[in-house]
Amino acid sequence: MKNVLLMGVNGRIGQNLYRELKGAFNLYAFSSANQDDKNLDVTFLKKDLFILPEVEEALRGIDIVIFFEDPIMRLNRQTQGRFEDLYILLADNIARASQIREVEQIIFVADEVSSEYTAEVLGAYGTEVKITQTPIKRYGKTLSYKASDYNSVRSVQRAPLPAGWHIRDVGRYYFEWLNEILYDLINVEYDRHLIKIRFAKMDSPALVVEYDAQRSYNGVEIYRIQGGGLSKRMSNKTPRLEFRELPGREEFIMALHDFEPKSPWAVYLLTQAPLYTLVNRIYQVEMTINNEAPGSHNRPYNGE
Repeated sequence: MKNVLLMGVNGRIGQNLYRELKGAFNLYAFSSANQDDKNLDVTFLKKDLFILPEVEEALRGIDIVIFFEDPIMRLNRQTQGRFEDLYILLADNIARASQIREVEQIIFVADEVSSEYTAEVLGAYGTEVKITQTPIKRYGKTLSYKASDYNSVRSVQRAPLPAGWHIRDVGRYYFEWLNEILYDLINVEYDRHLIKIRFAKMDSPALVVEYDAQRSYNGVEIYRIQGGGLSKRMSNKTPRLEFRELPGREEFIMALHDFEPKSPWAVYLLTQAPLYTLVNRIYQVEMTINNEAPGSHNRPYNGE
């Protein structure tokens, strides 16, 4: 029998697919760490959909992936950004992993909300993609979903990739730009392989960031948050910033994953969350300006 991977079995689509396919296929499904997976004839994969190497491991031996939206995708206490951008990020992870694991086919369960670009991303790396004929009726999606068991933050934004820029330039320039645009508020210091971000007149860094050269490849740049006064280190996750080039378009996604603030949750929502959102919106504008200004991509980057 063929090995078929479902995105999950929590939602309406996943439950219906499970009932229709069980017995005819070996079924696999993504599952969260604390999900109750009893009484189902499925091999559950406790893998993180947002970590590309874990998705690659999940797709080992899989013949067919059925791609659809499932609640497991949003298991964070707060997720900032548009649902479409989050969905495209997940599609890109599945598509990249499918190429590496030589998956035969991706079946995209079309709906009335998701963009056509999602299907383009799924097929961008060579795996055959089939799209279901009748789009599933679905109401508009928001990212206000919250789960009290999860205290981490995820933030996903899409922006133009300036002409002539590599995604590595975008990631590096982000920290230089922070130092410039918030000169009176934030100081960015390069200490060998570490990037230390301090608030003005404070000795201890607010964030200590390290470029992850091993996990950064093929248009994906990863910066791990290793410490600092704002971040609580989780035992099973490393908070990280990600810059990812999107296939077929001059666009990229910047994302913050698995960030858990040290400050109380109410304080975070009133202070850090809106500041981070504002900074990223301004950076999106900065990328748009760089994309429209001739020769702007020649601006030198001074950090190492």
